[in-house]
Amino acid sequence: MPFEQLLQALSPLTPLQRRKAKAVLEQKPTGKTSDGVESLAELLLHGPVFSEEQLLRMEETRKAFATRRDQ
Repeated sequence: MPFEQLLQALSPLTPLQRRKAKAVLEQKPTGKTSDGVESLAELLLHGPVFSEEQLLRMEETRKAFATRRDQ
């Protein structure tokens, strides 16, 4: 999996899920598939995904904050 694609897959995770993913990634590989790697794969495959409506709302909110900040 390309690095950029991995970053995109991790971006919608909650802070708790990010900490869990970080802990799994920081484990030293043992040369065989471990439960941690499998759980990370499950997390990435079944993790939360934003709907188009949620993404649009977040973008509108960011624009509103930027407008207020610039005033």
